[in-house]
Amino acid sequence: MKHTWEVWLFITRAQPWLHKWHLDAIKQAIDNEWLGKVIIWIGSSDKEYTTENPFTGAERKELIEKTTQEIKDILWNNIFLIPDFWDWNKWMNYILNNLPEFDYIIWWNPWVIELMQKAWKKIANHKINYNIRWTTIRQLIARNQMWKLEEYLSKEAIDYLNKIWAPERLKKYFQNELRNPWLTVDVVAFTKKGQIVLIQRKNSPYWVALPWWFVDIWETLIDAAKRETLEEISVPIEIEKSDYLWYWDDPDRDPRAHNISHAFKGKITQWEPKAADDAKQILLTNPNDIESLNFAFPDHKEMIYQSLANLE
Repeated sequence: MKHTWEVWLFITRAQPWLHKWHLDAIKQAIDNEWLGKVIIWIGSSDKEYTTENPFTGAERKELIEKTTQEIKDILWNNIFLIPDFWDWNKWMNYILNNLPEFDYIIWWNPWVIELMQKAWKKIANHKINYNIRWTTIRQLIARNQMWKLEEYLSKEAIDYLNKIWAPERLKKYFQNELRNPWLTVDVVAFTKKGQIVLIQRKNSPYWVALPWWFVDIWETLIDAAKRETLEEISVPIEIEKSDYLWYWDDPDRDPRAHNISHAFKGKITQWEPKAADDAKQILLTNPNDIESLNFAFPDHKEMIYQSLANLE
């Protein structure tokens, strides 16, 4: 029996819209018969005209109202714009005093969950079936690759973004903010038995990857490679300048942002690796098994083959 009095508060910055992950979460709630109505709260509504928040609160609200047909029948009391307060208590008080009464909340921020539980709100559980990041979508818009958005957004949403000249706007924001690519290092680490050390990532994008991360300021590439390997697999690694493989700079190589990676091969000569930091699990993989794995970053496979060629 559906409890139609239960109201669900859905939190999103919606920069620029509700994508398939959001709609899928709402659909799960409907299918499980514990959602009666949904309130959509657009956060950071006072942030606009930047790469992270390119659209105004009013534009985001209009876009949802015009293009979200999937949830039109269960939207309740309109869509609310919530500014940032930079104070959790003020933020929470504003929500409780200015939004209609609600029972459930869906959000993944631990601070928000803790505050909502203190206010006796229930946290809605759902399965994440889509690996989608707004950073990826905004970069696709800025590069005017609107056809790639069909994987994430509805046709109506894409048409609306074209109507308000979103690609031109975001391109200007990125240029004005001098958003340069990030510098990263990747490491193809070999054990004494010739196995390749891979990690099963605990964060998005999921699947398998090489140990990698961003280069810190005042840090050399080799120092960064050694540090990150130690942080992710808990063992030191031997790397020399001659172990440099190549750089990978395709703007699409990382679905979240434009990262340029410099890759190294290295040797582990001490004890067995152990998962830490961003690694959920360590995979000691034979080179012949590489093709059977799903990589979070496809060019990691290229780095492995490059390292194997250098060993021959």
